[in-house]
Amino acid sequence: MQYKVIREGIFRIFAGEENTSMLSRYKIINEGENSFLCDGDGTHAGKYVFYADEGNIRITGGKKEVKIEAEKTNAGFEIRIPLSENERLYGLGDSARGSVMRRGTSARMYVRNVVGYGPMPYLMSSEGWAIFVNCTYDHTFDLGESDKNLLQIKAKKGTLDFYILTADSMKELLGLYTDLTGKPMVLPKFAYGYTFVNNDQTNTRDLLMSTKMMRERDIPCDTMGLEPTWMETFYDESTDKKWSKERFYLPHWNPDNQSGEMTFFFNLREMGMQLSLWLCENYDILWEEDGQVLRDERSDYTGAEILDDNFKFSIFIDKQMKHGEAWFEHLKKFVDNGAAAFKLDGCTQVVAHPDRLWGGKYLDDEVHNVYPVLLAKQMQKGFKAHTGRRAFLNTVGAYAGTQHYAATWAGDTGGGQPTLRSILNYSMCGHSNTSCDLDVTDPYALHYGFLLPWAQQNGWANWQYPWFLKEEREEMIRSYAKLRSSLIPYIYSMAHMAAETGLPILRPLLLMYEETDQFDYTDNLYMLGDSLLVGAFNMHFDLPDGVWIDWFTGKEYSGTIDYEIPEGRGGALFAKKGSVMVTMEPQKYILEKEHDYRIEVFPGETAEFTLYEDDGFTFDYKDGKVAKTKIILSESDETGFRLTVKKREGEFEGRPDNGHDHFKNSIPQIDGIKEVRSMKVILHIRDAENIYMCGREVAFEKTENGIVFLLPAEIHADGDTEICVRLKK
Repeated sequence: MQYKVIREGIFRIFAGEENTSMLSRYKIINEGENSFLCDGDGTHAGKYVFYADEGNIRITGGKKEVKIEAEKTNAGFEIRIPLSENERLYGLGDSARGSVMRRGTSARMYVRNVVGYGPMPYLMSSEGWAIFVNCTYDHTFDLGESDKNLLQIKAKKGTLDFYILTADSMKELLGLYTDLTGKPMVLPKFAYGYTFVNNDQTNTRDLLMSTKMMRERDIPCDTMGLEPTWMETFYDESTDKKWSKERFYLPHWNPDNQSGEMTFFFNLREMGMQLSLWLCENYDILWEEDGQVLRDERSDYTGAEILDDNFKFSIFIDKQMKHGEAWFEHLKKFVDNGAAAFKLDGCTQVVAHPDRLWGGKYLDDEVHNVYPVLLAKQMQKGFKAHTGRRAFLNTVGAYAGTQHYAATWAGDTGGGQPTLRSILNYSMCGHSNTSCDLDVTDPYALHYGFLLPWAQQNGWANWQYPWFLKEEREEMIRSYAKLRSSLIPYIYSMAHMAAETGLPILRPLLLMYEETDQFDYTDNLYMLGDSLLVGAFNMHFDLPDGVWIDWFTGKEYSGTIDYEIPEGRGGALFAKKGSVMVTMEPQKYILEKEHDYRIEVFPGETAEFTLYEDDGFTFDYKDGKVAKTKIILSESDETGFRLTVKKREGEFEGRPDNGHDHFKNSIPQIDGIKEVRSMKVILHIRDAENIYMCGREVAFEKTENGIVFLLPAEIHADGDTEICVRLKK
């Protein structure tokens, strides 16, 4: 057995070679450059000390001394960790949807249709430690179900290989885990808007009319999705797929890979709509991951009277596979058409392939769990190489590392409360870009679905288009779509924070208030970013400490309440008293124009918010090409408060228009940083005595939303802006 210090707070215990697991072999796991092997004889790693004697491991220096017993068992392994009486356990992704506090349950780490779309072998404790099992084979976590005082992890097959993480908080543990398996990606900006998936019977005219209806009926919408009937062959898993000539005719005299004026792609682009295409995959992506092709030597024709080319080389049984060609290669022409998003359906991903030999050498039991991760990795890599941009990939199958490449939705399980528990469990594994199928027929589900990290209405088998519903239901969709549009600067900034820290956009209360067990079973409240609290389905709330302001009515709440839903709404949305954030005036689509920003201030305590801006498309943000505007709320008491808007720092570049026909880039231009613009400031208070900006008194307006005034662009651009507000006595 070998022991390794990855960095302070991360230790690895493994038997055999370091790259035995596919997660290591294919660099889903990144240990960094400063790791080193140790003998386990009191090895120091910062404040933590690591001890090991064969399969008995101890780690001291944290909230709890962690003791681990680990052993190889025939072809598999077993790991045992004693649990203290009040220890609580969280994580394991979408492996079960019973609750978010997992102690006393068990979970299977195996991607399965409906019951376990996205298991993740990462578990963390309220006592300051976590375990990440580096295994892609089927294995189980017994979290005190068999023995209430013992965590048991068992695998019948696979190499013993796991990481122990230690930190002062679960937020820090998520940071360590996503250091290993990849920080959540920031999706292209449009992906955080409203995605509408069309009915299977949709054709070109229907698609364009649906886009036009969204625009004319003032319903902000960013992406139109097409399901399997966009293809000539229904459920085409091959690399020879084509557009359906019957439903989506394209001029036959034009190249396949273009989106010029004679195609419907041009018209979608004219109306500012992005295109998402449904895919099913059964391609052997292991050949590409290994970077090799199996070719035997030419057969010996000595003595043959007939030379038959059929016998020249070895014969591949998998006729779907194009050896030497990556899966993404055949998708390039659809990207050139304008596809900026792909929905990776479960299809054969979520079922076992007992007779499959992946890459000519790997059995399905080793590949099954990691397949969705490698698929998303290869597609994201291929899309970037082809366009220089981020792809909006959303997949139903997931495993450790998915957060670094793709978003997920909760599969064919609707938009009810069980999907929320799935998303909460994903959050406890640092997976940020999560959603479900938004159900617009249920006001509760509609409210919840629009207030997720990304929002998707799936109309593939129904006709729940806004204009085919009664007026009050359409109005509710419009209202929530506008609400979501207004929150884009806030949500996008939270996505950037997730990419930096591993703290997801959507956060269970038990993660934000981990010092108490009060919220261990709370599944009707969650934080959306730092300052917004969403109430969904059950309106009986035990609110966290402090005062919470109703986003819809301005009424203040605290403690235990039975919330009365305002007319035209489907749940609760609160802002924390003592918070600040940036929103914007709703737009028809996110990329329609420059945003008219609004600084929303809820005085009460000291608070900060950072507005993140980037080009919205490329990976330049990973190289620091981001503009940040920090806003600080301070000196808040009954007499007034101070608001500091720091000068914007940082910059990012754009991309030029690539030409009239758009053969290679369906988005003609990516904008770089623009000059700062004036921002509206909204103080959510009843009245003010006076307001001073940089020492000068400013005029303000009293509205139903609070006190409103303007922060002029020239003042903001000149430097830090100090705003002092004196309240009326």
